[in-house]
Amino acid sequence: MIGPLSNPAAYNCNPRNAFHLIIPSMPGFGFSDKPGEPGWALERIADSYVSLMARLGYPRWAMQGGDLGAAITDTIALKVPAGCIGMHSNFAMFQPTPEEVAAATPDEKAMLASAMNFWDKLSAYAKQQQTRPQTLGYALADSPVAQAAWIYQMFQDTCGTPGNAEGSFTFDQMLDDIMLYWLPNTGASSARLYWEMVQTRWSPPASLSKPITLPTGFTMAPLEAVRKSKRWTERRYTQLIHFNELAKGGHFVALEQPLAFVDEVRATFARLR
Repeated sequence: MIGPLSNPAAYNCNPRNAFHLIIPSMPGFGFSDKPGEPGWALERIADSYVSLMARLGYPRWAMQGGDLGAAITDTIALKVPAGCIGMHSNFAMFQPTPEEVAAATPDEKAMLASAMNFWDKLSAYAKQQQTRPQTLGYALADSPVAQAAWIYQMFQDTCGTPGNAEGSFTFDQMLDDIMLYWLPNTGASSARLYWEMVQTRWSPPASLSKPITLPTGFTMAPLEAVRKSKRWTERRYTQLIHFNELAKGGHFVALEQPLAFVDEVRATFARLR
């Protein structure tokens, strides 16, 4: 996505659609430093990103996030920091209320069933990382096979071709991702973020009682395990300026469907330029 978003002219697209891209990896992930003390939970990361944009000198900026990145963009959005004009997300962290569940449409019932299947059968990794990340971390730091299996499982379970990771990703794509955990040795430091969320009793920022008012675009992948409907979403994001479900893709939609995802980002922020 980096090329088409930052240099659209090279891809036969309108150069006026170009973005500056600031792409930080979270503390403890990728090539970012590993936290040397407890306390680097989502709130602190959100504050560091706001500070980053100010220190880089951007008076006007927007955000995109998925998975825990979506939790961070939500956290920032609720702060309404100076200069932040909007956000795009491909994952919604909130849970439907009992009343919404009771009044669910057939499509929403399918979303609820998919989410229940994920939490009941595929989310053991999250419980492990929330409670004993360091114990797990020794295995991930010691064995490349353990690290590869830990990451490959996520590709296998949550991609747009469930149970067939190779149907959605090339071997090189998966190995590149695994190596971003193996080479900088971030198996333990990345898992600890889940533990930090439990310690701070983090809950999704967007709620019916305190909705997010920042202009927001949402893109849902059809095989994202935990999906949300437009009517559920617009009750919690009161300036929902874009909402769309793609034809293909799963949880890692930016990697699976990059050009379609580029169009989604452009469609959201075209209204805010």
